[in-house]
Amino acid sequence: MRSKLVTLTLATLAAGACILTTVASPAAASSASASSKSSAESQTGKRKWIDSRHGWQRSGVFVEAGDLVRVVQVDGRWTVDHRQFPYVSGRGYSWYTDRRINQGCKILDNYTYGTLVGKLNNTVFRIGSSAVFRANQDGFLELRVNDDDRCLGDNDGALRVKVSILDEG
Repeated sequence: MRSKLVTLTLATLAAGACILTTVASPAAASSASASSKSSAESQTGKRKWIDSRHGWQRSGVFVEAGDLVRVVQVDGRWTVDHRQFPYVSGRGYSWYTDRRINQGCKILDNYTYGTLVGKLNNTVFRIGSSAVFRANQDGFLELRVNDDDRCLGDNDGALRVKVSILDEG
């Protein structure tokens, strides 16, 4: 009997919430939904594994121009050659190790192999193990290892990243 009473109470509360939502104006409901999404997104963020054996991978986050975006590596390691070089974080290899890796396969030449890099439309930039940036355009944030598509065959490992929108421009 008690179980049925609890179920009935929960059903009544859920129905009441539905009625309140439909009574509110569409603009208010949309605004409330957007602000709660934004608030929840900035607190928790979107977590995604980025595989070193694949090219550009969507982070699962669409950013708008003006958004302040944070990307942080939270787990994992990868290598650009599992036979010869150690696994590293999104910071990539040291310049000493980088010089020993066959050159000509970097996405961004100014950073070492193994560095986590990002792309928003056609703009490519360094992330490393963490970065905060202001988006200058709308688009899906994409991520990958600093190693060209034609050189991914000997890669191994993945990084887990967390992408958060800290505020909306």
